[in-house]
Amino acid sequence: MSPLSPIHELITAFKEGREEGFNYFFNSCYKPLYFFASRYVKDVHAAEDIITESFIKLWDKREIFETEAGIKAYLYKTVYNASVRWLQNQQRKTFHLSSYTKQNDITEQPYLNNIIKAETISNLHKAITHLPSQCRTVFTKLFIEGKSVSETAQEMNLTISTIKNQKARGIKLLKPLLSPAGGGSTST
Repeated sequence: MSPLSPIHELITAFKEGREEGFNYFFNSCYKPLYFFASRYVKDVHAAEDIITESFIKLWDKREIFETEAGIKAYLYKTVYNASVRWLQNQQRKTFHLSSYTKQNDITEQPYLNNIIKAETISNLHKAITHLPSQCRTVFTKLFIEGKSVSETAQEMNLTISTIKNQKARGIKLLKPLLSPAGGGSTST
C-alpha cells in the first residue's frame, strides 16, 4: 500500500478534527478568501466575520470532504453566499432608514402645515369677530365659505360694488389685527 501524500494526510487530519489539518486550510485559504469577500462587501470587518463564520461552518461539516478542491469550493461558495446576504441586509437597512426618513418627511410636513393652518384660521376667526356686522358677514361668505362676490351680493341683496367695498374695508381692518406687528391681537 502506497503512503498517503502530504495533502491527503492533511485532509485526513482535518476530517478527524486535528489542529494541523485545520491550520493548513485556514492558512492557505484565508488570504484568497479575504480578497474574494472584500470584492463584494467592501468592509474589512464584515469580510473578516464572513470568513470566520465560513470556517466554522466548514469545521462543522469536515467529515464530508474528501479533497482539497472540495474544501476550497465549499469555502468560496459559503463566503459568496454570506457576502450576498450581508449586502442584502445592508440594502434592507438602507431602505428602512430611507423609508423611515421619507415617512417622517411625509408625515411631519403635513403635520406642521396643518398646525400652521389651524392656528391661522383660528386667528382669522377671532379677528373677524371684531369687524362691523355687515363687513363680518361679507368677509365670512367670501373667505370662509368660499363664495364669489356675485353669489354673496345675491344672497345678501346687496350690489356687487357694496360687497367689494365691504371686502376692501374688512381687509383694511383685519390687516393690523393679523400682522406680526399687531401681535395677532384681536382688540379694537
